[in-house]
Amino acid sequence: MKTRYLNLLILLTSLLAFGSGCSVIHSHSTTKMMGKQVSDDTLARIEVGVTSEDWVVATLGEPTSREKVNDSTTIMKYASKKIRSANSTLLFVFDTSSKKEEKRTVYFEFRNGILDRYWEETHSFSRG
Repeated sequence: MKTRYLNLLILLTSLLAFGSGCSVIHSHSTTKMMGKQVSDDTLARIEVGVTSEDWVVATLGEPTSREKVNDSTTIMKYASKKIRSANSTLLFVFDTSSKKEEKRTVYFEFRNGILDRYWEETHSFSRG
């Protein structure tokens, strides 16, 4: 008999907590993009020995930075950052938050205005 009442009490408590109109679980996330984005689709269209510096600038816009190495060589850098933030609350008691930051930099090296090589660097950081 005691087990029956205990089960009923647990059921009623659960219904009250989870069935009430109050917010039991709340979750919110945001993503912020910054910098010069270079998509994988764009990288797939680029060919070493064929693609010109003018085409890259026309397609991607002005780079984050441009360095003239010598009379014939230029390196352009396109840097971007994606920040994802998430916050969750459970029963107004447990509150968690996390932040993930992804940095991506794509470098293009040109000789006499034609792409000689390109590469990318990525870094991820997580907090929370």
